Formats: sequence, C-alpha cells, structure tokens
Amino acid sequence: MKLDSKYFDKIRVKPSSDKKKAAEAVPQCEWPDCPRPGPHKAPMGRGHEGKFYNYCTAHVQEYNKSYNYFTGMKDDDVQEFQRNARLGERPTWKLGQNATPNASAVRRRGAQLRDDPFGLAAKAAKAPGRHPSGRALRSTELKALQALGLDDTATPDQVKSQYKTLVKRLHPDANNGSRANEDTLKAVIQAYDHLRSSGFC
Repeated sequence: MKLDSKYFDKIRVKPSSDKKKAAEAVPQCEWPDCPRPGPHKAPMGRGHEGKFYNYCTAHVQEYNKSYNYFTGMKDDDVQEFQRNARLGERPTWKLGQNATPNASAVRRRGAQLRDDPFGLAAKAAKAPGRHPSGRALRSTELKALQALGLDDTATPDQVKSQYKTLVKRLHPDANNGSRANEDTLKAVIQAYDHLRSSGFC
C-alpha cells in the first residue's frame, strides 16, 4: 500500500485536527497541583447537586474512596433522609388517617367551577340517580337517603337538617324513655355516618 495514495485519507477514522480539539476540550484535573487532564466527573456533595469536580483517573479514585454524602449530618437526620428516600419523598398516613378524607368532595367542587358552555353538567345532574352536583349516586347512598326520608335531589344541608330532626324525634329522651324507636334511630345514625364517610355531606 502506498502512503501517498488518494484513498489513504478516506480510510482514516478521524482527521488529526479532531483529536487535537478533543484533547483541548478535556478540562485540567482540579486536584491541587495536578497538571494532568481531568476527564472524570465527581459529585461535589450534599447541597451542590448537579455540580461536579473534574479529576484525573488517580484522583477520582482517591476522591471516591473518601466520599460520603452524609458528612456533617447527625444520625437522626441521616435516618430521616433514608426513610424519606425509601418512600420517594411522598407523604404517607396511617390507614384511616388521610389528611384529605373528603378528597372526592374537593374534586366535585373543582369540577363545578369549570366552565360548561353547553350545559352538559346541568343535564347530567337532572338525570335520575344523580345528585344536583352532577355526581352519580351509589346505591348505598340512595339507600341511606331513603332511610333519612329524602330523595336523590337532597342537598348536604338538607341531609344534616333532616338528621338532626329525626334524632331529636326518635331519641328515647324525647319519648319518655321509650325504646320503641331504637332500631329506626340506629338506621338513621348509620345512614348519616355513611353519607358523611362517602363525602356526600
């Protein structure tokens, strides 16, 4: 093969000028008094996320041996950080102790605030088995409303008012100690508790 062949330049992988540019792009090692290039990145540490030192191979290995993200933190803080990292930094609650137990009611209120230029929500609200808010009522909620003597158009305020009225009327203290209405009173209380837990009122 002749070195002065017209095909010789075409089979080289990269021209020599690219190698020089690549060598110039590598920063110098940031270790004190190190003249070598620093192609390896090493994290700066806690509080400097996304920032890196540039070190040569020997110094990045030395840095990695002594690197500790938790340097300067107390044991309690480290445990708290690890616990939060395990859960993905998301809040958690014990079962039945959610911070927003009436999230469905909040969503319904948010849905009511949206624009409805064609009145579709109003038409859906008038459909049987639907609450005036537009939300479809569950069968258990309909039964609870019937136990309180109300229909599917009842508002939360009407439910509360009806509940108070029935409890006063059916309570043994209002009936000279008679317990004849005890089963009805239990049904009313259970119905109201169910409507409250479902976010209806």
